[in-house]
Amino acid sequence: MGASVWPGTFERIQERRGWFLILGIALVGLGVLALGDTIVVTLVSVVFLGWLLIVSAIFQAVHWLRSHEERHYLDLLVFVLDFVVGLILLSNPAGGALAITLVLAAFFLVGGLMRLFGALSSEAPHRSWALLDGAVSALLGILLWIHWPSSALWFVGFAIGIGLIFRGWAWIMLALWLRQRQAAAA
Repeated sequence: MGASVWPGTFERIQERRGWFLILGIALVGLGVLALGDTIVVTLVSVVFLGWLLIVSAIFQAVHWLRSHEERHYLDLLVFVLDFVVGLILLSNPAGGALAITLVLAAFFLVGGLMRLFGALSSEAPHRSWALLDGAVSALLGILLWIHWPSSALWFVGFAIGIGLIFRGWAWIMLALWLRQRQAAAA
């Protein structure tokens, strides 16, 4: 979309350049901190997920009980399962990390193979990037599976740390680009 569609958008974003830089630096710092102890980050994230599921189940149950129009008993099953899984994750975060890592291994393996085969059967330009993406994802899934269960205690925390670093770096690059654009305009 051009600047004429959203007049003043660049100027409003430009005003927040300093906050983007601070946010980026903070996220990179948190990511590095997370990489410092991936086991703790993994267990904390599993506990957090457990609490999210329990709170979600409570809200769903209240809505289900207050709703008089349509009550589906499958909805009852969903919030009971959310509640039970939340309790399981809270009572045994390490076991939850084991299960989550195994699911992620299957997700990466199957998703990577699907992207790999899709790219191989495609004549799309730049399909080499899709091939690389599929191969890396499938390899990550295989490595998680091979090293499971020991990978379960560190992988989620590692993924969170890497994700924070890359997201923070993206904010930093946006702030630097905005500064460069402002300097070029002056």
